[in-house]
Amino acid sequence: MLKGIPEVITPDLLYALAAMGHGDSLVLADANFPAYRLAENHTLVHLPTVSMPDLLTAVLDLFPIDALHQDAAYVMEVTKADTDRGVKTPIWGEYRNILQNKTQRNSLGLVDRQKFYDLAASSQVIVLTGERALYANILLYKGTL
Repeated sequence: MLKGIPEVITPDLLYALAAMGHGDSLVLADANFPAYRLAENHTLVHLPTVSMPDLLTAVLDLFPIDALHQDAAYVMEVTKADTDRGVKTPIWGEYRNILQNKTQRNSLGLVDRQKFYDLAASSQVIVLTGERALYANILLYKGTL
């Protein structure tokens, strides 16, 4: 055990975050995300019992957000088919609140589905959670201290 490290940050995740460099990307993924396929050449950390808001809060205690990007973080845009079905994304409001509290920036950039998958496939780390909220995936770029 270490002092000051949030309990949802496992040793594997702590190592992965520390090993990332400026501009590297991190995906926090919901339970529906094809993480095993997309992370085949990168680090995959599996945290099936952790919620995305709890994980994002804990990660932002340790992880500087890259100021060179227009938005604080990026989420997958809801597809037209899901919009037509009435799919809502209330978790994004939680993300904005967490980002504002931890980084003083709360903008979420929207990335279309395939582009998000492409960005995830080139991310250094993907964390697969058990989060069941739809469109809960979020991508962060590491900044500097």
